[in-house]
Amino acid sequence: MVFNINVPDTVEVVQDRIAALRKKGKITVGLASGCFDLVHFYHFSFFIRCRQNCDILIVGVDSDELVRQIKGPTRPIVPDFHRVIMVDALRPVTFAFVMNGLDDFGKAAKIFKPDVIFKNDAFMGKEADIVGKKHAKKVMILHDQIDHSSTSAIIASLAGRAQK
Repeated sequence: MVFNINVPDTVEVVQDRIAALRKKGKITVGLASGCFDLVHFYHFSFFIRCRQNCDILIVGVDSDELVRQIKGPTRPIVPDFHRVIMVDALRPVTFAFVMNGLDDFGKAAKIFKPDVIFKNDAFMGKEADIVGKKHAKKVMILHDQIDHSSTSAIIASLAGRAQK
């Protein structure tokens, strides 16, 4: 289910579903985020590995403006409203929302109090700087499976092929 972190009614729906599942038994809530531009196999793999460590996976998808700040003016390739729907449609993902900034990730952590926040290798050694960390029981770094597991690497590879 796609929800808006800044619309209380949609947040309440997510909170209610989590509360109902918790009443049935112990569940683990996970929180992850990223650009997810040109969703590819390694994104799927990341979500699968997240879900192996939680029962509910909430994913923040960077807004177009946030992607431009992080990746540069030529990105994203796919608009945020498409990316959030694609991410939400993936089996391991329970809920997804567009993040307009890192504050939205912190807000999600504060609201949902995840058992675990998932990050990739880019955060190795930087765990203390992870936004929302104080609201989670733990942070789990999921190692990238290969060196070229990013949309940026795929785009660079395609650009190189096009120039030949």
